[in-house]
Order: sequence, then structure tokens, then C-alpha cells
Amino acid sequence: MWDEVRARLEDAGLEADAPDLPGEGAIAEWADGLLEGDDRIVPVGSSLGGYAAFELWRRAPERIAALALVGTRPGADADDVREARDKTVAYLRDEGVEGLWPGLAPRLFAPTTTPEVVQRAEEIALAQPVERLVGQVLAMRDRPDSTALLPEISVPVLVVAGAEDQVVPLAEARAFASALPNAELARLDGTGHLPAFEWPAELARRLLRFLEDVP
Repeated sequence: MWDEVRARLEDAGLEADAPDLPGEGAIAEWADGLLEGDDRIVPVGSSLGGYAAFELWRRAPERIAALALVGTRPGADADDVREARDKTVAYLRDEGVEGLWPGLAPRLFAPTTTPEVVQRAEEIALAQPVERLVGQVLAMRDRPDSTALLPEISVPVLVVAGAEDQVVPLAEARAFASALPNAELARLDGTGHLPAFEWPAELARRLLRFLEDVP
């Protein structure tokens, strides 16, 4: 889903990697795998990737030059959301992602998103092994609460919020951005939860503008 954004960053002379998160293990284990080497990095995390970005800061703040958080939140799941995750896992194992996607897609995309974009996302989703998706749902369910970290994140942070995001509403993104010492909120109109799919050119433009001021 990051192909177009990554290409635009690389065209601007940046080194951009888009690692796949594995389908098993906790977010802390994923973070360890992403911290190989000793270069300073700018994690750009969308949704689940944002939870991993918080974990990168928790484990190695000295490696983080800046953060970009896209359609994500710092808080852990509430009890009712954890129960819903368990139901999702059971449904995935019984019915597969084919049965889950029709109810999920309307929550992910703005009503004005083109059918071609939604179809591309569906193709990627349906190509994922069930147990990989199960592992990622469980990782989201069990992630730690990062709210207490916010005042400690001293590096520049770009909080990207889709104006029509139903998963992480704009008001919630604005609220947690205000708790960060050095944050900028980028509102993307006409975009839902996945701007890397819906509006990659604008997302890349916002990232590049943000990165101009990052040491």
C-alpha cells in the first residue's frame, strides 16, 4: 500500500523502506527487528504501523529523528474493543477475510474514494494468509498503552488525520497531537483511514514538507 508514497520519497532523494510486519509475535518483537543497525530513522506508521512506531520510541528514542503517525492512536484497546478483536479472530478463522472485507471496507475509506482504490486494497487484503491477519489482530489487541509517552516524545511529530476517518476520528487525532511537545497536525480532506491508498501524492507531499525541517 506504500508503493506510491515510497516512490515519491525516493524520487526526492530519501531512502525509504516499507517492511512487512510479520503475522506472529508482539509489537515489541517487531520493533526489535526494525531496529537493526544504528542509523537514525523516521518511522512513518499507519494504523497498526503507528502502534509499532510508538514501540520504536519506547525502546530506542535515541534512534528516532522524528515520527509520522497516520490514522493511529496512542491508547490501548478498551475492554469492549478487545472483545471485538477476539470475535474478529474467530471470524477470520471460520470464514476467512473474504467474509470480513465487505463490512470492513466502508469503515476504512471515505465515501468519495474511487472504486479502483478500494478494489486494490481488497486485492491486497484477500492475498494475506489468515494466520498472518490473526497475528496482527492479536498484536493490536495486546499492545501497550502509549498515552503516557506523549509528553516525553521530544522529536518533531507529524500527526496525519483523514477528515473522514471513522476508525480514528479527526477530533481524537487533534487531541493527542496537542499532548505532544512538538507536533504538527495534517488534516487530509476527502480521506478516510488509509491515506497511503486514498491520497498518496498528498501524503507524500506532507511528509516531504515535514522532513525538510528534521535534522
